[in-house]
Amino acid sequence: MARFPMLKAALSTALLALSLPASAIFTNGGFETGDFTGWTSGFGVNNGLQGAQPYSSTSISIGSGGTFRGAVVSTGPDLFGAPITLPYAGTRTARVNNSATGGYLNFISQSDLVTEADRDPSDSQLHIRFNYAVVLDDPSHSANEQPFFFLRVRNVTKNTTLYEDFSFAGQTGTQFVSVPSPTGGSNPKFLDWKAADVVVPNADLGNTIEVYLMASDCSLSGHAGYAYLDGFGSRVVPPGATVATPVPTLNETALMALGLLLAGVAAISLRRRS
Repeated sequence: MARFPMLKAALSTALLALSLPASAIFTNGGFETGDFTGWTSGFGVNNGLQGAQPYSSTSISIGSGGTFRGAVVSTGPDLFGAPITLPYAGTRTARVNNSATGGYLNFISQSDLVTEADRDPSDSQLHIRFNYAVVLDDPSHSANEQPFFFLRVRNVTKNTTLYEDFSFAGQTGTQFVSVPSPTGGSNPKFLDWKAADVVVPNADLGNTIEVYLMASDCSLSGHAGYAYLDGFGSRVVPPGATVATPVPTLNETALMALGLLLAGVAAISLRRRS
């Protein structure tokens, strides 16, 4: 191999390219560690949504108190009996808040840099893909007093929002449906696993991106709200996947290096025959 430095370089490049991870940003995005390693968690008390509808992140008012009641779960059933498959993929799924009451809200977040590892070779675009599900008890309080959830993907560097989803229990026009045979709560409704596909502009390459998920009880403290999160990847992580990390695929660098390698092998073979 020492007589063919170009061939050696091509082989090294191919092996390096083949070993590049295909996972997107965010450490422990499949929660396979069994805990919230890599994530920041927090809690507070729901003071009620402020202002008029439509509500958004600026409507949320967090009071002091409460406790973090989230968990990383390995199996179902859902706390209120919602027909949500748990875990979504791999062996673990994160749950933010739980079915206990008290007027508490919980959240988790993480910030990281978007890199070329987040580019999907199928369309050459930068992607942040993940899945979430939500369960909110619906006591038919006033809208500002209802349980709610909030999810946002934000470019911290540029202070721009790339993706946002917000809903309170019973909100008109949402995809929430009643739990068929509830095992708790007064009138729980759920949003089954929803796939989010955030296309990050190429101009944001190298920027810091944050994902933030909050779930809250009602502000009157008697009804719960919680949410699930799982399956982060630059490529789609299908439900029920054995491992909640996308399978690495050949990228363009690897294919070019392998092409050079095969061409070199063919040239050596021809020289030996002659």
